Amino acid sequence: MRLKTTRSVRPPKADKSRPFGPGPESSSRALDVLYSAGPPKERDKLPASRSGGRLLLLLPALMFGCAAALSARSFSRGVNEPELLNYMRGQNADSSCDICLNSAKKYYDEKRKDELNKKTAGMSLIPGGSYYIGSPEGVGDPDEHPGGGIYISAFYIDKTEVTLENYAQFTRVTTGNFPEWQKSGGKYNIDTGSDKYYKRLDVLIKTCANCPVFGVTWEDANAYCRWKDKHLPTEAQWEAAARAGSREKYFFGDTQDQAGEYSWNENNSGEVPHPVGQKKPNKYGLYDTGGNVWEWVSDLYDKRYYSVRPSKNPSGPQAGSEHVIRGGSWAFDADSTRPANRASYKKANDDIGFRCAVLERELSREPE
Repeated sequence: MRLKTTRSVRPPKADKSRPFGPGPESSSRALDVLYSAGPPKERDKLPASRSGGRLLLLLPALMFGCAAALSARSFSRGVNEPELLNYMRGQNADSSCDICLNSAKKYYDEKRKDELNKKTAGMSLIPGGSYYIGSPEGVGDPDEHPGGGIYISAFYIDKTEVTLENYAQFTRVTTGNFPEWQKSGGKYNIDTGSDKYYKRLDVLIKTCANCPVFGVTWEDANAYCRWKDKHLPTEAQWEAAARAGSREKYFFGDTQDQAGEYSWNENNSGEVPHPVGQKKPNKYGLYDTGGNVWEWVSDLYDKRYYSVRPSKNPSGPQAGSEHVIRGGSWAFDADSTRPANRASYKKANDDIGFRCAVLERELSREPE
């Protein structure tokens, strides 16, 4: 369907007023203790390579750190962190250092978990695996064929579309990428513009902070996701998330009977967007993947792309004049909300928004 419309730092002196050995703060500082890798003279002798011999050289440093270094407040990172952490987690870790190692493991694991939770707040994890993308013969439009299984790596995706409030925080910080109804001097500015295209949505824009943002270009949406250390989902990621494991015409079945329970479309929207998350979610906990606003994805559009796409993590064609939008909107019929339905556009519009995604592996990389 096509729309018309490494710096060296001198370690501080140890606090001699503290008792020798592990204290009440040892758990929270254990990982930093291990970073010190013992006395500076010994640490400096460590080879730069990542060979197995380096682990043997780390052992006395670890034991020194377990026995004495807990009283220090901070340390320079003289040891390669991932290598040391792998040693700590392994079965060959020196048992004489159990207290230190266990404290460090606990600290590190809890820290990683907290950081992951912060980074993925408001997102759902889509497991890696094979997903049916497209439509079977006899269903959908020509550009949805051929349908078939596509492998997609695990990723997180926003549970809801980005809201007006979310986007306003972005523009306040960056002082750019304003929606076209807010661009100073623009013809679509709702207060001063000569074109009143968005004027009827003036009250909604100013009062519905939880409504999806609209009037943003693909470049605006991409800039927002990058600002959040995320990215626009690929077309395949988007469909895998929207289908939530289903192969039916809609993620809730093969007929439109329940469309009103899951989507805002032309039959129930009153010709305006609505606050996100009011309709039922799919099995991945995602809201409004059908209806409310179309959603920009990262791919350029090519109606023949499905016949040449790779079978693993497709990212779209290399060239094209328009970007893909998915999911239908408040201004279109229920058929447009099918997960397989493809459309494209090149400009901002009053019914196009977006949500962001991030690969799981990008969040689980060891620090360097």
